[in-house]
Amino acid sequence: MNYSQGEVWWGPAPHKSNSAYRPWLIISDDTHPFADEESIAVALTTQQHPAGIAVLEDNWIRGGSDTDAFISPWYVINLKHRDIDNLQGVLSQTLVAETITHLRNYTPINTGEDGNAE
Repeated sequence: MNYSQGEVWWGPAPHKSNSAYRPWLIISDDTHPFADEESIAVALTTQQHPAGIAVLEDNWIRGGSDTDAFISPWYVINLKHRDIDNLQGVLSQTLVAETITHLRNYTPINTGEDGNAE
């Protein structure tokens, strides 16, 4: 089964001392080299961080959240499809694009004076 960009799925939360699950926003599309097995995703949280992206009620195309939700575009994972379950919903492509832009801001390409990557 392929998973689509913008879907929010529950999956394992690494870096937790106990086994925990959290919602993940899928940001990759079917051009991912292993799209049938894994996706690139960013974490959603209920904690508001200064650089977090608020998920508003009207950002949900399908599904939603009973609590305030925020996207953490710096918290990236390669999410194995076998490890996820429970589709929470689908977010708007506008919010997905904003998330990807924020992520790219954390991974700039350093260029030399000639404009080429160093």
